[in-house]
Amino acid sequence: MAFLLIKTPSALLVNIKSLDNLFKTIFEGANLKSANLQNCNLLGADFSNAKLNNVQWGDSYKVVNEKQAEEAHLKGDNQLAKEKYKEAEDIYRSLKISLQTQTLGDDVSKFFEREMTCKRKQMPLLSPFRLISKIAHLTTGYGEKIGNIFYTIIGIIMTCACLFGFAGVSYQNHVLGFFGDIDYFGSMMNVIGNLIYFSVVVFSTVGFGSSIKASSISSPTLLLL
Repeated sequence: MAFLLIKTPSALLVNIKSLDNLFKTIFEGANLKSANLQNCNLLGADFSNAKLNNVQWGDSYKVVNEKQAEEAHLKGDNQLAKEKYKEAEDIYRSLKISLQTQTLGDDVSKFFEREMTCKRKQMPLLSPFRLISKIAHLTTGYGEKIGNIFYTIIGIIMTCACLFGFAGVSYQNHVLGFFGDIDYFGSMMNVIGNLIYFSVVVFSTVGFGSSIKASSISSPTLLLL
């Protein structure tokens, strides 16, 4: 099988924009800075020591193989879709490894997320692992999206604070909760503030201090945090 060899330590000697099938192309040592690799078949391509700064991967960082997988899935050809998702996963993994050596963190994060997405879509639709993977994608972006992680943590803390409010937390012989000794804590706003503080303390594993659970409902909430 013929393949394209692009091996040079200097400038790239070929117009990448004019190519779409780069199957098993050897880019070893090539300067691909600012090259346009959108919609190219990069399966089996060798990017060893290639310069990948500012490469145009496309807005969504999707390679053509993943797009073909999505099209096959829409047409009901699940076998072809699975094969194309596997090809895309391999491409993303290869690119991720090459980019890691050049400390191009933003691109590494994008391709890792795409790799995990393709891996998930190869799993059976009702697989529990696929569900867990989807939750990880939505809540943390597979650990790559700081914003998602931050909002997920805030959501967990606020949700558990509400559960503690309904269940009640024992504090100095008084019950901290929506239906507890509100007058002792001054007002409902103070109760809510203390519940959030308690939730943060539990989440950060600092320790309860003199606050303990006041009902059995609090136990699973503590385990969740």
